Amino acid sequence: MTSMEELAQALVPESAWDVQVPGFIDRDGRHPQFVPLSAAVYVALSEGFLRLDSVAGRSQLAVRRVDDVEVPEALLDEDEEFSLASFGEPFLADAHRGFRITRIRWVTDPGSDAAAGVVRCAEFEFEDAWPVFADPGWHFGIRLEGVGAFDRWLAREREAGVDLDVASWTR
Repeated sequence: MTSMEELAQALVPESAWDVQVPGFIDRDGRHPQFVPLSAAVYVALSEGFLRLDSVAGRSQLAVRRVDDVEVPEALLDEDEEFSLASFGEPFLADAHRGFRITRIRWVTDPGSDAAAGVVRCAEFEFEDAWPVFADPGWHFGIRLEGVGAFDRWLAREREAGVDLDVASWTR
């Protein structure tokens, strides 16, 4: 695994153009429906993907670079049709050209290992303006939110007395 600092440095030449969630097409109803499997989220980069995984019983976020999207294990033995959904528009509305990651903020707690790319949650900011906050503590997988979400989450956790450390990398 790669540390969060090393990962951030490796992303310097990259640009992101989408945020994608894997899932499957459910064709059992009247209309085909995309069903997300949000335990993993992908940030599509100019070269490969940044994969975010909900791990450790949904209490930690593992962040790593991968060459391609992986079919979720839940679908390997199923007859369901694998698919990706673009969630980029709410976060990267103008990303037709791709945006650089200009800042990453992450939170560690006693269960984290930032040296191995495992943190409590993280925010990725694109071109100093468009943040994507990823929280693996959501019941359905990774919850994605935009502007202000990181700070609101951090304030709530600190009010509750949770022991957290915040680190960041800026381009």
